[in-house]
Parts: sequence; C-alpha cells; structure tokens
Amino acid sequence: MKFSVRTVGAAKLRSGTLTDFKRLPELVLETPLLLLYTKGGSVPHITHEVLQLITTDNQAVQQTLPSTFLIHEAVKEFKKGLPKFVGLPEYMTYLSVQDPALKTPQGFNTKNDVSVWTHSGRVSLDADRYMDMVEAFQPDMYEALSNGDTNEETTKKKIGKVIDSTRDFYEDCLQRHSTSSILKNVSLLAVLEGGFDLEARKKVGQTYSDAPVDGFVINGLHNNGGDVEKIDFEKIRDLIEASIEPLPENKLRVLHGCWTPLNVLNLVEMGIDVFDASYPYLATERMCALTFDFEAVEWGTEVEKGVESATEISLNDAKYREDFTPFLSGCSCLACTKHTKAYVYHLINNRELLASTLIMIHNTHHYLEFFKAIRQAISQGKKLALKMR
Repeated sequence: MKFSVRTVGAAKLRSGTLTDFKRLPELVLETPLLLLYTKGGSVPHITHEVLQLITTDNQAVQQTLPSTFLIHEAVKEFKKGLPKFVGLPEYMTYLSVQDPALKTPQGFNTKNDVSVWTHSGRVSLDADRYMDMVEAFQPDMYEALSNGDTNEETTKKKIGKVIDSTRDFYEDCLQRHSTSSILKNVSLLAVLEGGFDLEARKKVGQTYSDAPVDGFVINGLHNNGGDVEKIDFEKIRDLIEASIEPLPENKLRVLHGCWTPLNVLNLVEMGIDVFDASYPYLATERMCALTFDFEAVEWGTEVEKGVESATEISLNDAKYREDFTPFLSGCSCLACTKHTKAYVYHLINNRELLASTLIMIHNTHHYLEFFKAIRQAISQGKKLALKMR
C-alpha cells in the first residue's frame, strides 16, 4: 500500500490517497477516509446489493475480531481470505482488534494476551494466535495486537503496563509479519498507547516514529462504545497532538471510535486520516436518523455563533406519527426519496426489521456525503463546518 499526502492546509489539515493495494491494484481511496462499519462481515441491516445502491464510489470496510472470530476456522478452510468469504472482495479490508461500537469490558487483558468479546463469550488472544487469524483473513491492512485498556481514569502505573505489553505484542506481530509469505503485501499499522498521560504519549510517539510500518493507530483514549460521543474534545486535544507530533508525515494516522461529527472535524484539522463508521451505526440502533448539516468555509472565517444544529432525530418520537416528509429535506438517499418519517415511525412501533434497514441506508449515505464534503473542502483550500441554527 502507498500513502501519498497530497495537500497540507492550514493548521495540520491534510488529504491524500491510498493506492497500490496488491489485491486491488486499480483501487484509489482518498483521505480523510471513512471505513464502513461491519458486523459478521457485512454492513449491519443492509445487503451487499443495497450497499452498492447507496454508493458506487470506492470504499473501504472495517472488519473487527469480536464479530468475525467465530468464522475464523471456516475462513481458514476457505483459503481465499475474509473479503471473498463475506462477499465484499471489491472493498479494501481493514482488520481491527476491537469493535468500536461495542464497549470493551475493562480489566481482562494481561501482559501476554488480549481479550476479545464474541457472541459466545470472552476469547484470549496472544500475538501468535492473533497472527494466525490475520493470515487466514488476509486483509489489506491490519493493526498490530494491542492492549488499549485505558481511559481518563486509568492510573499511570497501569498505563505503563499497557504500553509495555502493547510494545511486546507489536514486536511479535512485526516479526511474524516480516517472515510471512501470505502477508508480504499487506499493510501493518503500529498502535500508539499512553492513556491520558501526556508525557507517556510523547515518549511512545518518539519510540515508534521510525517503525517499519505503513501507519499508526492512536489508541487508549476510551473503551469504545457509545460513551465516546460524550468525550470532551479539549481533554484529548493535547494527548492526540503528543502522539502525532513525532510521527513521519508520510505515514497513515487512524483513530477509532464513534466520534460526533463536530469532533470528527476537529480530528481532521489535527491531521487524522482514517475514521470508522460506528457513529451512524449506533445512531441507527437507537432508531435515529442523522440530520446534521455542514458547509465549506474559508479559513479564518468567524464561525456563526449559535446552537449547534441537532445531529439526529429519533424516528420513534410520536411527533412523527403523521409527518409525511423525508428524514432530511434535500437528501437523495434511497430512504428519503421513497419513504417518510411517519412510515418509519409505523415500522418501528410494529417492530418491523425494515425500519432499521431504511434508517441505516440514510445514515450510511449521509455520513459518506459528510466525508466527501470534508475532502472537497480541503481540495478547495477550505474547511468544513457544521451549520448552526
């Protein structure tokens, strides 16, 4: 994989392209990039055919161990990798250790293994077992095994242990990666820990700055799940900066989590290249349609003061019982052009599975358009901002 930083704008804003994937040599992905969220290999609530109706642009998907561990043996026997096994061979596949939409229980990782929570319970993975799975799945890109069990409340002592164990996991993964004929054309990303310890993050960033990898994952700021939406960005700004500052410009930077649209824009301005789509999925799970609006503005423009527009609406709210308008006025998605709030309210209250499908169609479309607008704004020398009301 080749990452080319194409533009470095004001602040630390940047855009680029991902190319030269061995499995998909013609594929070109633009950054800031959104990884489509999956469970069990597929985007939740929608089929492959519907996904192709939502977007015809080049896309990438995130596969996670919690939702794919149980099919590991079948994929291994299949011998053609996870992308073909799940019927998504045309999408760049990124493999992550944890599920960003699922809160990771704390206190179960050790210096020798990491716990992954599947539908059938907890599974412990050491580096060798993890790399066995990576070789079976044959992703286009994956992160090294990491501990990651830190958040704002974690003590410095535990942060130190997490950093040490993650370093050991990385070295084991790198050794296996460098000698594997299956993975010789697959991209490995190192994971940067440090919790909420600023000095630890600086040191970790410096330690990994010359690592022979294609990019870095900034980890250990949260334990995944919906709580990430509540994180105060000002509490993590300096921590992210400390992790990024020592890193080479030409290496990819990934940050997982269901960040709010506003925080996504903040992170893009700090130089983060890749995000996941757990946010629109979690909105769908609470029967909410994304409605936030955005616009490109000139750098230095005074952002209009006011109340941030609502990011979503609950279609389970009785006020939509007789509302025969689309989820979002002007939206061109399949759900908004053919259905109404009232119809989906009816589906929800009759427990019809179609409700989740229609909401997921809209949320996926809207979030992809959001990232497309981010990239377009950068190409125009501008930045994207949320509209106020």
